[in-house]
Amino acid sequence: MGRLVIWGAGELGGRVAKFWKHSSVVGITKTLNRHSTLQAIGVEARVGSAADVLQPDDTLLLAIPGYAAQGEAIAQLASTPPPQRAVLISSTGYYGPNASGYITADTPPGSEERPQNIAATERAFRQWTGDAGIVIRFGGLYRPGRGPITPLARRGTAPAGPPNKVLALIHYDDAAIATARALERPNPEPTYIGFTLPSPTRQEYYTAACQALELSPPTFTAPLSNPPEYDVTRFQAQLLPQPTHPDWLEAIEM
Repeated sequence: MGRLVIWGAGELGGRVAKFWKHSSVVGITKTLNRHSTLQAIGVEARVGSAADVLQPDDTLLLAIPGYAAQGEAIAQLASTPPPQRAVLISSTGYYGPNASGYITADTPPGSEERPQNIAATERAFRQWTGDAGIVIRFGGLYRPGRGPITPLARRGTAPAGPPNKVLALIHYDDAAIATARALERPNPEPTYIGFTLPSPTRQEYYTAACQALELSPPTFTAPLSNPPEYDVTRFQAQLLPQPTHPDWLEAIEM
């Protein structure tokens, strides 16, 4: 395979570079902060835009956080020929805070402003990449000291919410492994929902997290009558059959 260009070579993108074994990697960041780390693993680190370096025989990972920044990046790329393969790191926020019932990759986005904006970013990506584009809607990414535990430790209280809503979680390492496989997989699906099972309910997670941080027990709103159930079958089968971090309790480590 050709060169890999990672636009957004941060927590996730930098990990993907470690798993890319085929050829050279260009890592594009917003600042110089991560450049020494990237260079230590053989990545050509740059500041700027992938539009300045991307070639048609490259593979692209667009891992800039946030739909707004992603949309701006796609607008810059739209005047360049699409690469042979491109992956966009999206979010299960696509389905919105009121998602319910059985949810697949083909379920429409939520009606609220944020999911509609995420959907618009995905559409722009697909218009540019065509059949070369893959979208992975990851759940909450975590590692020790980063993830839902971080705002909980900062605030000192658990956020309100229904106890039976699933917190869709995936470790950064597993997300990186799955992303690297999506970048190289023959005949991939156009969209994946990405997190590991079992993921905890809000009650399970925040009860354990508050105990670990020695905080007051969490309180909850009314339970959902039809909580969302996400179909991660194709993600598990094709991209992450054996997660390296299957235990969600790692997400409460500081």
